[in-house]
Amino acid sequence: MSPPLSQPEPLSRAVAQALRHRARPSERWLAAVSGGADSVALLAALREQLPAGRLTAAHLNHNLRGPESDADAAWVAELCTKWGLPLIAESRPVASLSAAWGVGFEEAARRARYEFLEQAARQAGCTVIALAHTASDQAETVLHHLLRGTGLAGLRGIPEQRPLGPTILVRPLLEVTREEIAAYLDSLGQDYRTDRSNQERVATRNRLRLDLLPQLRAEYNPQIDRALTRLARQVTEVQAVVVQMAGELFAIACESSDAAACVLAWQKLAQAPQHVLREMFVLIWQQHDWPRQAMGFDHWNRLAEVVHRGGRLDLPGGVVARRVGRTLVVERPASASLSGAPPHPGPEGSGYLPAGGGNR
Repeated sequence: MSPPLSQPEPLSRAVAQALRHRARPSERWLAAVSGGADSVALLAALREQLPAGRLTAAHLNHNLRGPESDADAAWVAELCTKWGLPLIAESRPVASLSAAWGVGFEEAARRARYEFLEQAARQAGCTVIALAHTASDQAETVLHHLLRGTGLAGLRGIPEQRPLGPTILVRPLLEVTREEIAAYLDSLGQDYRTDRSNQERVATRNRLRLDLLPQLRAEYNPQIDRALTRLARQVTEVQAVVVQMAGELFAIACESSDAAACVLAWQKLAQAPQHVLREMFVLIWQQHDWPRQAMGFDHWNRLAEVVHRGGRLDLPGGVVARRVGRTLVVERPASASLSGAPPHPGPEGSGYLPAGGGNR
């Protein structure tokens, strides 16, 4: 274990709590490190609290900022050498992947990042992957979803943990603000990399972070980040109950399910609350790995209404729902399944938008 470092309480306490919750003596951790303040702070705290030999760093160069991206990778490598930590580093052409997959840069970067992290964890023998999303990221995400018109699932924001293949993704800093992270790094005299693209007001998330949230703090609620983070936590608890009810409803009504179709006994669904019906259909989409990006609240609601009114409904991604006699058939013909994009790396929750891909 590395020599003790002087740490401000919020960050130290958050990381210690995450380690206690895992409570597995020999478990190895992989820390995703971009070089930004958040990930450097997380790596420092894990290094201080985990026994030697149980921590590996991972860095993915997205090749989106030319020499700056390469400089970030070199800086992270130098930091890991200085701290005596093993590093798994890789470079992927996210711009080319974005074109090949037919998705935006942010989505392509996210897919590439999670794929890389899962592979790196397997290579290093790690069962936990630690990401450095903060309370500030959570506030931005919840506010972003709210402005886009999300449902309950979107108000959960960024999940504290979720499976990724055989590993588990954890976010120990979701209750820690950027101000607390800055104070922590100052106390260590530790520098970090800065991504200039985070200061550009082109992306909606950047405008929320640079303009709207500061205005809300100054004019309405200085604790708006805490309030939005608390809302996400409360909604997560409520949504867990709804998801459980949806799973039980599906188990009762499902007559058959394969890769292309799901057949339900619609009469067994008729008395279910509308919000549970909607969540059951989200579950079906997740099980079949059907595309959900274009599915909005109105689509899920109209799908639930087919249970009661019958008829046929054509949905994004080539999915068709139709009530036939005593059954409700939801299917996606094989021709509609052809896509150049790789499988989604795992649902973050319907309506989830990832935190930005810059240095954090």
